[in-house]
Amino acid sequence: MEKEKMKPVGEAGIIMELPESKVPSDIFWDLIYAAGKPQVLKYGIDFKVFNHLAEPISAEEVASMLGTQPEPTSRLLDMLVVIGVITKDGGRYVNTPLAEEYLVEGKPTYMGDFYAMTIEMNIEGMVAKIPQALKSGIQEIDASQAYPDDFWGRMTDMTARCQRAMWSYKALPPVIEMPEFPSFKRMLDLGGNAGVFTVALVSRHPTLKGIVFDQPPVIETTKKIISEYGLQDRIGVLAGDFTKDDIGKDYDLVRTSDTLSFFPDKKKLEDICKKVYKSMNPGGVFISQQQMVISKNRTWPPDTAWLSHITALAGSDCTLYETDISEAMLKVGFKSVESWYVKYNSGTNRVDIARK
Repeated sequence: MEKEKMKPVGEAGIIMELPESKVPSDIFWDLIYAAGKPQVLKYGIDFKVFNHLAEPISAEEVASMLGTQPEPTSRLLDMLVVIGVITKDGGRYVNTPLAEEYLVEGKPTYMGDFYAMTIEMNIEGMVAKIPQALKSGIQEIDASQAYPDDFWGRMTDMTARCQRAMWSYKALPPVIEMPEFPSFKRMLDLGGNAGVFTVALVSRHPTLKGIVFDQPPVIETTKKIISEYGLQDRIGVLAGDFTKDDIGKDYDLVRTSDTLSFFPDKKKLEDICKKVYKSMNPGGVFISQQQMVISKNRTWPPDTAWLSHITALAGSDCTLYETDISEAMLKVGFKSVESWYVKYNSGTNRVDIARK
């Protein structure tokens, strides 16, 4: 410390000058305390903790059921209390309504395996690749080689539960409230996955018939969902690659969700929109709902921008910008496009609705 800044305090010495920061540092501490919480929740899922907490139970009883050590088990349970997925009263633990709904195996809304897989892919997989990307550049992934052969089939089972639990109920009202909805006769769910949206929509219309188009491993699960609701006579399936194969025709409604972002190349995006346009009847409605659509400054919406950058740095850039889809729709011949963002539990989605 420079002499002129030292303040004598009698024989006791000097007072240390301390900086008086006026900039809050809360964000650093928030990140520090949040670190590890996703992984701790994943451990709770991996050890099937939530399956045993329908009623209040002690840590010792949980440990006995799991075959784990009592003291570490009690600490894991306390951490899950801190996270907010279970509660503790008098030394006994029980699921919150959220955990009971989404983290108990066997329930139709179970999302534990989906959450665990997402943590593995995003944190343990994609985020871990950032240092290498910074040093050596982004290593692009061949999408056809990125996943094992059975990945999409397994993924569809999980996605079906997620669609039932969190997504489809929010996606339905904008379609049902359309003035054209009563007159719709035939629809296509392009890349429709398990077909939950189509089943939900068709079951709310007296005569509407639908087609769900997706990859062959996915369609097997789709057929089961359709049969579960007894709609085989009104909903059919097509299996293939919609960039190459015929998608059918005479549709009054075409909907696609989280598919177009796999084609950030504008020419490919236009080709898909053109294919959809040709498959539709005059006056038809094309609905695109995509998560990986961000502002041109690449920072908004925050949740979507975050995911977009993680996937891009890991070698799988699925980023579209907010006007890419609407511009492609208009370019191939659609008369008008309405666009907005919708907040879902899983993130912010961009909705573009085009009319032929």
